[in-house]
Amino acid sequence: MTQEEKNLRNEAWEKAIHSFGKSYIFGKRAVFYNRWIRFLTILGIVVPVTIGATASGYGFDSEILKQTIKISIPLTIFQLIISVFSIVNSWSENLSYSLEATNDYSNLSESFKKLGKNPPKKIEKLKHLIEILETKYNSRSDQDSKLNLKDRELRKGMRYALREFQRECVGCKKKTLSMESTNCEVCGKFKRNIIQKLLFNG
Repeated sequence: MTQEEKNLRNEAWEKAIHSFGKSYIFGKRAVFYNRWIRFLTILGIVVPVTIGATASGYGFDSEILKQTIKISIPLTIFQLIISVFSIVNSWSENLSYSLEATNDYSNLSESFKKLGKNPPKKIEKLKHLIEILETKYNSRSDQDSKLNLKDRELRKGMRYALREFQRECVGCKKKTLSMESTNCEVCGKFKRNIIQKLLFNG
């Protein structure tokens, strides 16, 4: 193996790792958006159906219906607030983008990995294939800039990818075995509390 081929294969492996990490990041974002959108949909159906069923079963003047309406009011207000927040922050569009990005980065990672593992015999062809994949990667990365990926997300994605590929982190010089957050500036410092996980993506 020539030094040039070795460098190209290392480049392919590096891009495979980065692509895999970003696939993980957008996969987690997709889960977040999908969970909240489903919650809003379910709440929007359950509340009116419950009131209608109660009115049908117990009558419009029943005490149970009055209590049901009292309970439904704060739930409806909560739903309206979250729905406005969802619309303003384009959760539906972000969900679609996250699903698409997850798939694209996963495919890119697999393609880069194949070049790193089993490259074509001709060095010119290897160069050409890497250039094509890098163009796709850069194009997708440019689109990602609109979504403001957080440093915390990038570090977590890197840790996930390093664990998958069993590579040593350039920061802490360790091979990771878990997704527990550490103090590493490259693959750590992404720990969040339960409130942050529920209310914020990534």
